[in-house]
Amino acid sequence: MRTRHRYIPISDVQVGMTLGAPLNVVQRGILSLTLPDGHVLTEENMGQLGAHAAEFMCITETDTRSDEEVAQDATRATARVRQIFDGADLNDSTLATLFDQVLAYRSA
Repeated sequence: MRTRHRYIPISDVQVGMTLGAPLNVVQRGILSLTLPDGHVLTEENMGQLGAHAAEFMCITETDTRSDEEVAQDATRATARVRQIFDGADLNDSTLATLFDQVLAYRSA
């Protein structure tokens, strides 16, 4: 079974969802809530997320797209990132690294 990561606002979170990345909420420079990658959200967690003013989180979900749809989405993501970086000097190592990171994020 193929899975994918998706970033969603806390308002869309539901009990039973699985974190796709660690969740760390920082308030006034202090770590106020942390949940590990792979954690399955509980009803108690829902209250904690609201109390700590969490905004977004990464979840893991089943990827129901066909191989063709995955390839099409990757092609669109690559084209969009190239458009965003059009005119950027990708010989500059900092910009090249940023490009690679944005492309990896958008292609996930």
